[in-house]
Amino acid sequence: MRTRKTYIPAGAAIPLAGLAVLALLLAGCATNGGPDSVTPAPLTTQPLISGKVYGGQNPLSGSTIQLYAVGSGLKAASTPLIGSTVTTLANGSFNITGTYNCTGNPLVYLVATGGNAGGGANSSVSLMAALGLCGNLQPTTYIVINEVTTVATVYALAQFMSGYSHVGAASTNTAGLTNAFQNALNLVNTTTGLAPGASLPATATVPATELYTIANVLAACVNTASGSIPCNTLFSAATPSGGTAPTDTAGAALNIATHPGNNVASLFTLSTATPPFQPTLATAPNDWTLAVKFADPSLKSPYGLAIDASGDVWVTNQGGASVTKMSSAGAVLSGASGFTGGGLLGPKGIAMDKTGDAWIANTGASSVVEISPTGSVLSGASGFTGGSIDAPVALAIDSQANVWVANYAGNSVTVLNSAGTANSASPLNDSGAIVNPTGIAIDKSGYGWVSNGGANNLLLIQPYNGSFYYETYTDNAIQGPLGIAVDSSGVKWLAATGINAVSVISGSAASPIRSAAFNVPTGVAVDGGGSIWITNGSAAGGLAELSSAGAVLSPATGYGSLNTPVGIAIDSTGSLWTADLGDNSVTQFVGIASPVTTPIAATVGP
Repeated sequence: MRTRKTYIPAGAAIPLAGLAVLALLLAGCATNGGPDSVTPAPLTTQPLISGKVYGGQNPLSGSTIQLYAVGSGLKAASTPLIGSTVTTLANGSFNITGTYNCTGNPLVYLVATGGNAGGGANSSVSLMAALGLCGNLQPTTYIVINEVTTVATVYALAQFMSGYSHVGAASTNTAGLTNAFQNALNLVNTTTGLAPGASLPATATVPATELYTIANVLAACVNTASGSIPCNTLFSAATPSGGTAPTDTAGAALNIATHPGNNVASLFTLSTATPPFQPTLATAPNDWTLAVKFADPSLKSPYGLAIDASGDVWVTNQGGASVTKMSSAGAVLSGASGFTGGGLLGPKGIAMDKTGDAWIANTGASSVVEISPTGSVLSGASGFTGGSIDAPVALAIDSQANVWVANYAGNSVTVLNSAGTANSASPLNDSGAIVNPTGIAIDKSGYGWVSNGGANNLLLIQPYNGSFYYETYTDNAIQGPLGIAVDSSGVKWLAATGINAVSVISGSAASPIRSAAFNVPTGVAVDGGGSIWITNGSAAGGLAELSSAGAVLSPATGYGSLNTPVGIAIDSTGSLWTADLGDNSVTQFVGIASPVTTPIAATVGP
């Protein structure tokens, strides 16, 4: 049965002409005290943890130290591991000896509350430092706790915490929380209290200036007394619209991390004339996002991006005839040249299956390549070519492990099974209804949704009694459609590069969202909370965020600063990743989104 219907709402806008943009995209000093200032206590039943707490550059005396184990459940209450009181001395130093235990080897972090940094006793102070697995603590462990460690910890754990004493993950996402701790340790070195972290890959860059600026904003409160104007101003400016005002500095940092476009200028003015952490921003930023940039030499015109069950990031290199695999912390796992072989040539789209294999739309060689987690090619020397695969640019995997392939030059869709064999009905084309398809997503019913680049519409392909049923949807404003995602309610979100809009298809209704926040929208992803994230694929691009109702949540110019981002994916830590075609990089926006379950193709909703 092959029937095609078209839905066009009354009063829809007239289409604009041209796919030029689409065609272009498809073508190819601060210091803190060190460990010599503390005399370690003898090792008892647990490794000694010693360190210092600072408010800016000032020792924080009289601050209460607690070692917490993460809670069981999302944002659940953490478990205090120290039964007796540990308080910092006049020089900010502290020692934790055998008053804690590591039963179960939980993830742990330190918190300093209250204290006096020279401006008077301040009960609003709460500072944090992520440590990692309790069993990894050593007798020589030395920790600096300050505003920088606090910002790094809060941003990395933002999607798992509701306050400094409530950090935890759902039982199904313990790996995400573990990876989030590593993200914190990428941002900051807890031995020095400075950015970046000791484990950060050599080819990565942490936005230290932005991180220090947020730390300076917090320090303005920490270095004063309870109820001070800087503290009251901080808590007021860090209150999101319709939200609750924080009452401590870690809570303020959490609100800033989860609402990075809120009251940016007001918060920036809190930094003092001589801020304690340098370098610092000279003017207020566009937003408070923290974006780590990875520029490994193996990244060459990166295009597609997907994330596997371990949180590893897979990137297709359109210009490098290869695929780069990175750990969740950005360490390259695929060698100096990336994974090659299998006839890789100009690869674009990528998706992960449930076994951990990567499936690649191998555009230049008109094939689909399957690669194992270790880089072994599983699809033969020339890849899978059945079903008339012709210049594939995007693919998605359904719940039955079928791989749906959008053939740009073939004006068709090919469906492969998990062994790479084409469905007998492939190629699917519905008598010319499919024209230069550019994106594809699968909904929870197993239906395929095709971004129909040459026809400026959205096409539904529904399996039906061994054949396929087709419907087309348009709002008469779609131009140059590229990325597509389906959310958990079945709503389709389509990036229209030609008119700087996002089209929303719900049921049979279709309508465009226009906003200055869109600047050549290319990729679309849906996070675990239902927010919609759009890459703005211009040379001065960034991220736009929409609510599940379509309201624009990001600033007018979007979040961050990216060079021609195309691929987009969200991981189980809540970090959002982009493949930046224009400057051969991958960017990680730390903790900005609600975590999703991986593996999941970048174009498929949670």
